[in-house]
Amino acid sequence: MKRILSFSTSFPTNHDPIPGVFVKERVRNVDALPDFETKVIAPVPYFPPISKFERWYKFSQIPKKETIDGLEVFRPRYFLVPKIGHYIHAASIAYASFPLVKKLQKNFDFDLIDAHFIFPNGVAAEMIARRLNKPFVVTCRGEDIEKFPALPYIGDQIRQTLKRADALVALSERIEKAMLANGADPKKITRIGNGVDCKKFTPVPKKDARKTLNLPQDRPVVISVGYRLELKGFHLLVDTIPKLLKKFPNLLVVIIGGVASWGEDYTPVIEERIKANQVENHVMLAGPRPPKEMHLWYSATDLFALLSSREGSPNVVMEATACGAPVLATSVGGIPEIINDPRLGHLIPERTVQDAAEGIEKALSADWDRKYIRNVTETRSWEGTANKVGRIFNNLCSR
Repeated sequence: MKRILSFSTSFPTNHDPIPGVFVKERVRNVDALPDFETKVIAPVPYFPPISKFERWYKFSQIPKKETIDGLEVFRPRYFLVPKIGHYIHAASIAYASFPLVKKLQKNFDFDLIDAHFIFPNGVAAEMIARRLNKPFVVTCRGEDIEKFPALPYIGDQIRQTLKRADALVALSERIEKAMLANGADPKKITRIGNGVDCKKFTPVPKKDARKTLNLPQDRPVVISVGYRLELKGFHLLVDTIPKLLKKFPNLLVVIIGGVASWGEDYTPVIEERIKANQVENHVMLAGPRPPKEMHLWYSATDLFALLSSREGSPNVVMEATACGAPVLATSVGGIPEIINDPRLGHLIPERTVQDAAEGIEKALSADWDRKYIRNVTETRSWEGTANKVGRIFNNLCSR
């Protein structure tokens, strides 16, 4: 039995099951393989229980230990100093986590560390692994490798960790190229995209899904999902509506998702665009929805749209296609590797309102084979992803 210590600051809690769900699903499915046993360290910034600081108070309420989908999760507290904390982020995580790692090692002498996101987690894992003489694997997932290497001091930490890692995982071709550009050894990199749980995300007849969700049966519906950040492009989606109403006068756009704890709340901009375009009757801000409900939204929609400026390998795209929904998206990150067949959806050439409106109109006018879309997605399961990751772990543990 190989013992794996997974390491990620982005990991769900029982109270908030959404952040880092893609990390949890990969870890959970690797743990389900017969050769592996996994424990998770998910460090949390320290903050005193002062409720008036709403953004940070929630961190004080996260348990230091809990079980998530059968995984034992430990949450050491680390200090994150405002403004300058970013530069010592990884070191602070490593310093706070090391005593817990040593304690766990007494009864769980792990064979390797599995870190998600090169910064800060990969860098912190490298610090710990070096002290304990353990191999470590880093998965790069998007912004962590495409944006952070340009930052002073942090970029040097990232490049050092890429060189010292025993194995590297890239979610997409674009991420792999970014890793190579920062000095990663191509022999260490394996490209493995995210998977999807086709049991959770299973199609429901559109009519039944809309009835359950109280959505109108007679209106074309476009759904987009994500945190309310500029990079998700919800404001651009709203701006397409006046152009689309000429052909689809009853169009309804549903935006699902809440405010990210780490980013600026873009809700005021989205609401301003709704008001400026006078499309209040054509937009539903549904807020965050529980994961167990999402298959109904994907099944209810005529089209799933994602106008992101950057992505890694977005799970929402595969969740939508698992439910048979066609996709209209920007050609960023790993999306072209998911929507690699015109029968699954359309990719727009530029992230503009004009291109998005034309793409949505074309997609809403097309006749999609939702069963085919579902069948293709069934070949991209988390089980398949876990098997590929498991082979990397086995090779490292047998050295």
